[in-house]
Amino acid sequence: MGVRPYICKKTGNTRFEAYVNLRSKIDKTVRCQKYKKVDTEREAKKWEKKLIREASEYIASQEVRGNAWGRIIDLFEYETKKYNRNPVSLKQMGDKAQKNALSMVRNWTEDWLDIPAKELTSYHGKSLIKRAIDAELTENSVKRIKGTVNSFWTFGVQEGIILENIKSPVYGIPIDMPNEDKLPEILTVDEVRYLLAKAKEANHPWYPIWAVALMTGMRSSELYALRKENVHLQEGIIRICESWDWETFQSKSTKAGYWRTAPIADSLMPIVVDLMQRKDTGDFLLPRIYEWTKGYQALVLRQFCEEIGITSVRFHTLRACFATHLLSSGVPETTVMRIGGWKNFKTFQIYIRLAGTREKGATNDLGKIFIPNEIAAMQHIASAYNEVA
Repeated sequence: MGVRPYICKKTGNTRFEAYVNLRSKIDKTVRCQKYKKVDTEREAKKWEKKLIREASEYIASQEVRGNAWGRIIDLFEYETKKYNRNPVSLKQMGDKAQKNALSMVRNWTEDWLDIPAKELTSYHGKSLIKRAIDAELTENSVKRIKGTVNSFWTFGVQEGIILENIKSPVYGIPIDMPNEDKLPEILTVDEVRYLLAKAKEANHPWYPIWAVALMTGMRSSELYALRKENVHLQEGIIRICESWDWETFQSKSTKAGYWRTAPIADSLMPIVVDLMQRKDTGDFLLPRIYEWTKGYQALVLRQFCEEIGITSVRFHTLRACFATHLLSSGVPETTVMRIGGWKNFKTFQIYIRLAGTREKGATNDLGKIFIPNEIAAMQHIASAYNEVA
């Protein structure tokens, strides 16, 4: 803090600068610097007092707000790397476990990083859990994210970084996964056609992603991880070898644990060829859209469906449409399972039930029993009426 003279480069005259540099005594990361250039030393001294007051008020306001969530993550990382232990449980924590935990919490709570921990509420927690579910993570993965956030929060409380005894934003929030026996969302064939037509017409950035999903049955994580090297245009096939780990934001094996092949439909080929020629996606086939990286793919699709007036569905429904309509067109169940990578037949039965292929035509023979008799009776009544007439 102080007042210092300097020579103005434009005029060559002596001017004065009041400057203030204050740091919080409670949180050393909170700092405020202020400057003011004036013509006279007297003015500068007046400004110095004013700047000290403003800087002090700013620091006090930040101290009241408390440490930001990102600061807690940074301190957790420091403690973990220093001792190779989880600072909450004190259990050994190797490099890979450290990296996974830190990557997970930073990616899934990115929008929290600059928010003071005391201002995070169950609203933020519910939004996080809903986003994880919409990203089609397994129940165990969602629980891991929730548990990791709780662990970081507990660390903040134990270290006195979170001064108030406030519960974690995700504490007590239930993980309500979709009920598999509930009638699944589905788009009719006409709705699928309309969706793709309107998306193409609007030059929607998600159009190629939705088209590939609908015509290959690939999961969101598999689409995101799909590399150009696994697309074979001459053979007309896609090798599905990887999926994307939304917790650590790295590629891993597919959900089923093995690679598979999906044919490229004739109508899909021009789209894939265009994607292969794009330079902005690097080694990957599909564009790295921000909403996709943040797990908002379900929200984007729902909003677009509502805008064009069709059934509002989440992203995973595109996979259901693939299976259901392929089965309805007469493709054998085993073939659809093989292309889509369904390992569990119990799960796949949902789409068989939706397609109704096993039940189709089963009641046709009833017409030979019921309808002819009814027609014969009506003809008899008509004949008798005509004779009386």
